[in-house]
Amino acid sequence: MRLAAFASCCIVAAALVDAGAAGATPRPLPGDWRYIAEAQERLAMADHGAAEALLARVPAQSEAARDAGLLRAQLDAALAPRLELETRAFFDTQPLDRLSQRAGVSFWPAASLQLQLRAVGLWYPRAPRETTELGGSATPAYAVGGLVGLLFRPARADLDVSATGLGRIWADGSARLSGSAAIEGRWLSPVRLRASARRDELLDTHAAIREHVFVTAAGGALAVDDWNGWGGELRGEGRWYSDSNRGLTAYGWAVAPVLRGALSLKAGWGAAWADTSRSRWSLAAQAYAPYFTPLGARRHGPIVVAALSLGKLRVDASGDVAVQGSELDPTALAWGVTSRVDGAYVDLRAGASLDLGGARVGVTYHHNHQLYYRFHDASIRLELPL
Repeated sequence: MRLAAFASCCIVAAALVDAGAAGATPRPLPGDWRYIAEAQERLAMADHGAAEALLARVPAQSEAARDAGLLRAQLDAALAPRLELETRAFFDTQPLDRLSQRAGVSFWPAASLQLQLRAVGLWYPRAPRETTELGGSATPAYAVGGLVGLLFRPARADLDVSATGLGRIWADGSARLSGSAAIEGRWLSPVRLRASARRDELLDTHAAIREHVFVTAAGGALAVDDWNGWGGELRGEGRWYSDSNRGLTAYGWAVAPVLRGALSLKAGWGAAWADTSRSRWSLAAQAYAPYFTPLGARRHGPIVVAALSLGKLRVDASGDVAVQGSELDPTALAWGVTSRVDGAYVDLRAGASLDLGGARVGVTYHHNHQLYYRFHDASIRLELPL
């Protein structure tokens, strides 16, 4: 890596020779060096297909061949298979405890195509007791399955196309399938155009597990990704549940740079709205069953995003707190009374990752607090080169 960085400096220095006084525009890189410079830019964008094609244009007898070889080593490392292990713990106010594990590999069979293969497992240690409180038959306490994921990134197209397929077999013997598809265009960089569709099995209440409730969702977004430190997004999504319920969500946010450097800080504002056609609040259980249903919820408030880089250690944190938020009270609506109540909203995220020379370990934590629903979600992840 140090040699590659030194070579990059040499390349840039060569481009600046005879550039003239300060402020002069550097001349284009001569000969095969221009392929090296562009390949380095494409590799930084993870456009592996374009980087590979550019490096192939550098002849073996070229003066730039040595630097092309250094960059090729970086490309080969990026395309190499990686082992991924993840353990996650989820707790919410339903109440629900969920433990999950994933183990698998990801690799690039071609420079423009990534493949992911994972075995997945879910375990609900308190499922039987809580299911009795909600009524009905015993909830399956575990599930096992597998996931296949594809990422297609054609060379120079500034386009990502991804798809996943997930199958689970539950303790009751039933097999359930879900999946997703997404596309992201970067043609107007730093503007991003995104569209996605997915079919998810809802896992956040025991009633949903027992009934195997699914949601189909489709949406789109317009985002600005790190434009001189600025960022933001506008997104909308429609949701259709397997029990004929429907939902809509929309949100927008923007942040501006406050601090730059090893410690970076961004601050801004966000707003969101969410609604579901029918409430799924249970008076008997005093919880959402079989799944969470916001009713005319609206909020807005400040957002803070911070990151700290200390060599190979990186720490990220963000917070989103509503200064004003309200929604239709599901407890009153269950009695046929419509009333709007003010509600708290807090969303906190934190994470840390450590680069161990090819291997990487990371931990994350996510907490969300709404009027009648809260959850904690923590995970630890390990990636190893193969």
